[in-house]
Amino acid sequence: MKILKHLLSARFMAVLLFIMAAAIGTATFIENEYDTITAKELVYNAKWFELVLLLLLLNFINNIKTYQLLKWKKWSVLLLHFGFIIALVGAFVSRYIGYEGVMLVQENDTSNQIYSSEPYFQITVHNDSIQYSEEQQHYFSQVFTKYPKTKFSFPGSEDISVEVTERIPNAKKEFFKDVAGGNLFLHLVLPGRENLYLLSGEVVVKQGIPYAFNNNDREDAIKFFYYEDQLSVFAPFEVSKVDMASLSVEDRQSGKQIDQDTLSPNQLHNINVRNLISFLGTQIMISSVEKKAKLEYVPTENNDLPDALLTTIKVGNQIQNDIIIGKSGVRIVPTTLKCGGLFFSIAYGAKNIETPFEVGLTDFRLLKYPGSESPSSYESDITIKDELNKVDESYNLFMNHVVDYGGFRFFQSSYDWSSEQNKKAGLDPDITILSVNHDIIGTWITYLGYLLLAIGLLGTLFNPSSRFIEIRKKAIKMRNKRKSALVSLLLLICFGTFSAADSTSKYKPVPVNQADSLGILLVQTFEGRIQPTHTLAYDVFHKISKQNSFTTSDGHEMVPMQILMDMMIDQNYWFNQKMIYVKKGTGVGDSLGISGKYASVKDFYNENGSEKLEKQLQISFAKKDIEKNVFDKEVIKTNERMNIALQAMNGELLKVFPKLNDKSDKWVNWNSPYCDLSIDSTDEYLSKISLSRVFRSYLFDLVDAKKSGDFTKAQSLLNFIKGYQIRSSNKDLLLTRKQIDREISYNQSNLFMRVKNYYGYLSLFLLLFAFWSALMSSKQSFLYKPVNLILWALIGLLIVVFCMHSYSLIIRWIITGHAPWSNGFEALTFIAWGGVLAGFLFIRSSKITLAGTSLLAFFTLMTAGHSSFDPQLTDLQPVLKSYWLVIHVACITISYGFLGLGFILGLINTINYLFLKKGNKNLKMIITELTHVNEMTLTIGLALATIGTFLGGIWANESWGRYWGWDAKETWALVIVLTYAIVLHFRLIPALKSKFTFNVASVFAFSSVLMTFIGVNYYLSKGLHSYARGETPVFPVWAWVLIASIIAITLAAWFNKRKLKSV
Repeated sequence: MKILKHLLSARFMAVLLFIMAAAIGTATFIENEYDTITAKELVYNAKWFELVLLLLLLNFINNIKTYQLLKWKKWSVLLLHFGFIIALVGAFVSRYIGYEGVMLVQENDTSNQIYSSEPYFQITVHNDSIQYSEEQQHYFSQVFTKYPKTKFSFPGSEDISVEVTERIPNAKKEFFKDVAGGNLFLHLVLPGRENLYLLSGEVVVKQGIPYAFNNNDREDAIKFFYYEDQLSVFAPFEVSKVDMASLSVEDRQSGKQIDQDTLSPNQLHNINVRNLISFLGTQIMISSVEKKAKLEYVPTENNDLPDALLTTIKVGNQIQNDIIIGKSGVRIVPTTLKCGGLFFSIAYGAKNIETPFEVGLTDFRLLKYPGSESPSSYESDITIKDELNKVDESYNLFMNHVVDYGGFRFFQSSYDWSSEQNKKAGLDPDITILSVNHDIIGTWITYLGYLLLAIGLLGTLFNPSSRFIEIRKKAIKMRNKRKSALVSLLLLICFGTFSAADSTSKYKPVPVNQADSLGILLVQTFEGRIQPTHTLAYDVFHKISKQNSFTTSDGHEMVPMQILMDMMIDQNYWFNQKMIYVKKGTGVGDSLGISGKYASVKDFYNENGSEKLEKQLQISFAKKDIEKNVFDKEVIKTNERMNIALQAMNGELLKVFPKLNDKSDKWVNWNSPYCDLSIDSTDEYLSKISLSRVFRSYLFDLVDAKKSGDFTKAQSLLNFIKGYQIRSSNKDLLLTRKQIDREISYNQSNLFMRVKNYYGYLSLFLLLFAFWSALMSSKQSFLYKPVNLILWALIGLLIVVFCMHSYSLIIRWIITGHAPWSNGFEALTFIAWGGVLAGFLFIRSSKITLAGTSLLAFFTLMTAGHSSFDPQLTDLQPVLKSYWLVIHVACITISYGFLGLGFILGLINTINYLFLKKGNKNLKMIITELTHVNEMTLTIGLALATIGTFLGGIWANESWGRYWGWDAKETWALVIVLTYAIVLHFRLIPALKSKFTFNVASVFAFSSVLMTFIGVNYYLSKGLHSYARGETPVFPVWAWVLIASIIAITLAAWFNKRKLKSV
């Protein structure tokens, strides 16, 4: 009974949550180090992990009784627990009843075959009258050497055992000559330089033709025999041969007809090595005869190759060894053999599952972004024919739009071509790849759990009897009582200094107004987005220099549009400008021979014109991603920046000319062969010139105009190009002048960085006056009214800045056409917005909280401005075009803002504990107040994180047919939920219920958010959402210093607290 009581306690439940969070977090690193299968075997699919989930389920059920949740006033918490219980039940149903797989359907064809996602080891045994089949699901791990093994009885036969004794991963056949104990082989070279190694006594069918070596079983085969060192051939058709060894080099290269010997059919003819044999339109070369050779499978690192499983079959005392070829996710190809008078069929891989209906593909369409090869979307017109139920219906299937039928759910997953010729010819794919899920029961049980969870979580925020409302009342009550101290403020002040220089010289850049004139010209990016050249200039220069402006060596301050324009007309000048960003401390600067963090294009070349980084680039590119160190990655990125600069100088980035009547709406630059053609015009003069000549004339006129100051001719040619775009392009793609002006205004405003600075200054003054206001006892001080008036004025300014922030997000949303949280930069700006919103929600409880959110927004936007985050405006990937995504990411990113605020409040309170002294009631009260606010903040953050995470599961299920797949991103999102659930339940565990423990926990719990947002995106390379991968930045030194500082502050506060007793 004591054991049961211990297993069903709040303390043990916290331990279970911690074990689960630690286990799944560790699994992502196992997956990154090894593979997904190893992570599944060790954690996700392990029985001990299921036991943890089962114990959690029992604890949730027990909590209903222990905490009397059946009372009406606790309805929200009851729904919360019921939601978790039902979601866990749904997970078990999905695991043990549901299954998923892939279906391939070719155009004008049908299929009823699903290939399972899970791999199976399958055995079929039969004689003339009886058949026995057995299968077992099995994963091969890089860590464990557990192999499939089975024993069974077969009527009329001795006991049978089948066992895999060795696995050769990613196996490739290698031919070894002159091997002790080797066998006799014939080496043939088939069309396409395909090697065929025939073992003596073997018959192999290749390219539709059977080849036999010392085997007379097949009458339709071309047979080779080797006897007493003489090779001969026997064929049921006419064969011709040429002795290539007797031909001279001149004979082979002359192109003249070479005499051939004709070998009559059904007769044995002697042949030799180096004979070229022709038959049935096929030519093969007799390469060699090897008397002591072996053909063996060897492991490789090519994951596209199948595994080779060395398998032993025993029937009584008879033993037969063979090799089974297969792999997880690959269709099964059985190996047949005979042993002990029985016929065996053994296979490993994805098993075939038949559907009770057929799916046909009428048409597949691959839609691309204009002028780009990047898919915008792809869709399938399918039919479902069910003869049993007399159903014949048509459906349109595309990304985020599923088809349900007969308990199966179909998702548009990918596509393929039926032949390489079709792919090379640029034809649309003609094979649709559908993800198929058969888990209707588990899915709906889980969805019900998610719904109850959402209602319960939201209910806790509004239920008058909930913990959230209770601590909100306590926080307001405490605020009316307390006084505070200024000491916490001193440790949170952060100043930034900025400087600028101004000088002039004889060099004369393009005037800003002329640069802006080119800036409104539309251009197509390599991704296919149509945008103003002004946006391209900002994106390009940010990629090159990580800056939004530049001061030349002779002191001219220039904006990106001026720079892009000037680079094309004064290449020599810009060849020597140090504008290419080179990350310090990586060794790349040493290779270039520079001391600063900026290099010129000239710095990349030696005096003889060779590239300084050429050899190192070859070495770095040849390495696998996982093998590349910091130097390798930075060499590649730095070289990319230099190449972008060269492309800008050559005008290759300015794709401003639409190709007339182009199906893909492709635009080209002036160097394209298309621009060398005469302009299609009824005007006699225009019909004699080309677009290339027009643009070249424009550049020459700009050079002259820089000297004379008269840009009339250049402007006239620019107007012609603008008119050509209107006449020759798809009108639906062109931006209106209002849209162009809006985007240029957005670029020039640099709103996010301006807002960042405003947040920084306001956080400083808000902290100062919020603590000052807290220090004064109500209206007794003559400074009370002025201080509070200033404080509210600062809050008013913060509201204005928050509105600017909101406006920036809305404008970016309008410009890109999608919600601003599809990449790292956008997500950080939205998290900052969510954090400030959280501060306004708690303004009645604490003004200090609002100051903390402003500080959080400053640091978050400062991180967004880091060079690892690209602010470029881009189109959205197909999988991200979903309304579920909008809700999912909104909840997740806003939750990061609330949890970030919890980090700030926890840190402030930890510092308060550092300076706490006996009898300091004011500081004790402010600690209590901020702790209450912190708990409310984390409660809202946890609610949003939980709802967002499970909405992400719904998005995944609606997009690719799997509501939970344990990839790194969703796994760490769950770690956040588990971590903060533990922190918020500390109050139920006597040893952890102190305010100090709670505040410290809220600080360190934020590491799970940082890991989810930064660690997964930039440091884990496997198991990640494919659309979310990013460059791996070096872990900065300042981050280590910050971590060490927080740990030091926490330890110092703990030692101080021990002296004073618990607060």
